[in-house]
Amino acid sequence: MDGGEGMDAGRPIDAEALRAYYEQLPNEYGFASQCKMTLLGDLKGKRVLDIDCRRGKGVIKLSDYVGARGRVVGVDPTPEWIEIARSYQDDAWRRNGLPENNMEYLVAYPEDLAAAGLADGTFDLVFANSSVNVDFCPEAVFREAFRVLRPGGVLVYDGVVAAGERDAGTVARARELGNAVQAALARDELEAMMARIGFERPEYYEESDVSPETGYVGGFEVPTAETDEDVRFVKTTARIYKPRR
Repeated sequence: MDGGEGMDAGRPIDAEALRAYYEQLPNEYGFASQCKMTLLGDLKGKRVLDIDCRRGKGVIKLSDYVGARGRVVGVDPTPEWIEIARSYQDDAWRRNGLPENNMEYLVAYPEDLAAAGLADGTFDLVFANSSVNVDFCPEAVFREAFRVLRPGGVLVYDGVVAAGERDAGTVARARELGNAVQAALARDELEAMMARIGFERPEYYEESDVSPETGYVGGFEVPTAETDEDVRFVKTTARIYKPRR
């Protein structure tokens, strides 16, 4: 499985390469669904984008947070998951006590949100979880998050970072397995990436250790890459602001 983690994330990405990559990516990205969406602040009336929304549970939670005047858009490259997410939305907005639906789901590659019609500076908050670690090109995903955020908007990364330097071979094998913990960026690497893109320095909250075999639900384990690497993985919630100007 050839990912795009080493490519120039500033160049356009070939749509055929994206399609081929996501069609063969394992569907359950260990740990990605355990995001808690904590410390988001007051989102009433805000426009929020959920990247790699999977089957839409996070979008439903965000729908409740933003309320009747807000809007939540969920994007995912897997059409089957978007179809499932859409099947939930009518019941969900009613259960959230809303007068009408405030959710929208789009099939989109996270590296190319423009293809789904998402314009520059249109969101107050972008939410991303550990699935980014196994996306085709994580830096391109975060660049798209920066593009669609308004000045002063915030990227919330509720995911995993590594506490030390990574072994490239281990990361590549973990990505092939769809293991979103073991494929995590080193914290220093994440911070350097955010600086290149133009974000402010990440602010970290609620950190705890997590094991590479941790699956998407409690008690479920995922395959791990064999390695001699000795590195600690940390579950974190990072708030990363786009400068106001």
